[in-house]
Amino acid sequence: MNDMENIKKILSDYEVPYDHNDWIKLEKDLPKYPGMISMTKILLVATAIIISIAGIYLLTQHLSKNKTDNNISQKTNNNNNNNNNNSNSDIVSIESDDATNNLYNKSDNYDFNNNSNEMLVISNSDTSFNKNTNNKVINTDLNNEDEEIQEVINKSNNQSSNNNNSNNDIQIPDVNKVVFKAEVIDNCVPSKIIFTAANVPSNCEIIWNTGDSYRAYGDIAEYSYLETGEYSPTVNIVYNNFVIKTEKLDEIIINQPSVIKINFENSENLYYFTCNNKEELSIIWSIDNQQFSEKDISYEFNLAGEHIIMLTAINEFGCKSEVTERINTVIEHVFYVPNAFIPTSNGVNSEFGPIGENMDFATYKMVIVDASGNSVFESTSPEFMWNGRINNIGDEAKPGFYLWEIITMDKFGNVQTKKGRVNLIRN
Repeated sequence: MNDMENIKKILSDYEVPYDHNDWIKLEKDLPKYPGMISMTKILLVATAIIISIAGIYLLTQHLSKNKTDNNISQKTNNNNNNNNNNSNSDIVSIESDDATNNLYNKSDNYDFNNNSNEMLVISNSDTSFNKNTNNKVINTDLNNEDEEIQEVINKSNNQSSNNNNSNNDIQIPDVNKVVFKAEVIDNCVPSKIIFTAANVPSNCEIIWNTGDSYRAYGDIAEYSYLETGEYSPTVNIVYNNFVIKTEKLDEIIINQPSVIKINFENSENLYYFTCNNKEELSIIWSIDNQQFSEKDISYEFNLAGEHIIMLTAINEFGCKSEVTERINTVIEHVFYVPNAFIPTSNGVNSEFGPIGENMDFATYKMVIVDASGNSVFESTSPEFMWNGRINNIGDEAKPGFYLWEIITMDKFGNVQTKKGRVNLIRN
């Protein structure tokens, strides 16, 4: 069937059988104005002619496009048959430009039978072309009938070749000599771990995954685990924003120190210390720059003031616990001082001074003054007491009350001051 027959067939689908009665009815229904009847006929005839011409034009364009599509499809199929023996290769993608867009317009409805495993995929199009494996060139046989298509294909070949050359220039660094290490400085909370990586290429980055949803960066990284548990850290070598190697490190176990407390009892500065924890612990007590390893100890303080008691305990996991206690001690020099004496009593309470045992003081001083503040007696030894005379050799002191002060210091450096008054009685 030729083109003219096609046109006739299509027009026949749009034709309506002519009925002269329709024209007569139309003339009766239209208003009767002078000159309007003939004008109406002219307009109707002109409209029918224009519609017919437009239909013929559209039909002609449609047939012409189908013919062009069939020619290109046939040539492309011949090209595919010539490339069926090509070896396997990769898919290469090129971006479209203005010339490529023209190719899309010409080939949107083409069905290219591609039997080769290697394809050149043009962006934004479903069209595929066979590509030679060895020289990365698209084999097509369009001759000179469509030079525009040939130009686009040549441009695609050049860009594909450039991309392949660029990819061949990329070299992944050698990371086989990289050595990783996780050094556990303290395996108890709060722990301390040092991650190190040696022989890392200069253009690579090290990322440490600690195993508890945290990342550390750098060839050397320090980290602390704040909770007990078992952790499985890993390390990544990153090059050009891609992970090129991942390695799992040894498992790290973090333990908890034991909870300890100091208990103590006191009796005249003699203290008894115990640890409340009943675990098998290694104990060290530190008191006044001295250390004791017993779990329970007793200690007497000879120096008055504040003392710090430190208890250190190490459990079976090697976790160390420390606790301190502060104690205030008071050292008192014990002796008795009478509040009256009679110088003329013939040796019975006839002298005034301290009375007691173990009064071996490093230093001692007693001062006695009258009501006017005048000194009547001084002594630097507990054995040297006041006999009721001025400085023990002068006139007799008048009866009445006198004020005294005794200052003592023992061999440990404890200083004590006592004050009072004494009544001198004469018969």
